[in-house]
This record gives sequence, C-alpha cells and structure tokens, in this order.
Amino acid sequence: MASKVEIKTIEELSKMHTGTLMARRKALLKCEESSSPSDREGNESEERLTESEYIEYKDSPQWQEGYKDLKTVLSTRENLPNKQQRKAIRQSRASK
Repeated sequence: MASKVEIKTIEELSKMHTGTLMARRKALLKCEESSSPSDREGNESEERLTESEYIEYKDSPQWQEGYKDLKTVLSTRENLPNKQQRKAIRQSRASK
C-alpha cells in the first residue's frame, strides 16, 4: 500500500515534536516514486492529484516542497546522538 502524507505548512511543522517530524520524514520517503508505474485502480487525472490534500508521489511538486520544508525545520533542531554515537561517547569517557 502506498504511503499518503498530509500536506502541512512550515509553521505547522515548526510546532511539531522532533520525533513526529522524523516519522513524517520516514513516511515521505515511503511514497511511491511516480504515479505512472502505480498499480492503482481507476484513472485519476493529473489535476486531481495536484489538488489533493495528501502527498502520494515523490515526483510531485508537493512532495518536493514538503520535504524541503521538513529538512528546513529539522536543520534548526538540536542533533541528538543515535545509539552508536552514544556508545562511542560512553566508551571515550570510560577510557579517560
């Protein structure tokens, strides 16, 4: 099943929790590449796809704008170390 992501403004994104933003990023990356090879039933017109309130395909301008806005908001957030980075920090502290 294809991923559908609701369109959000940059203001709405900036109010979201970092974990929620990361989940949104994952959902955006799961979207189908293009509408042309889709196995979707029925004939949806290109106009209907562009006016949708959901992002479904990576080749759409909404996906590109949404991903750019998401990256902009995430770039302002503090970087939290992942599991491997925390392990390296602990090991360096222990060796001192």
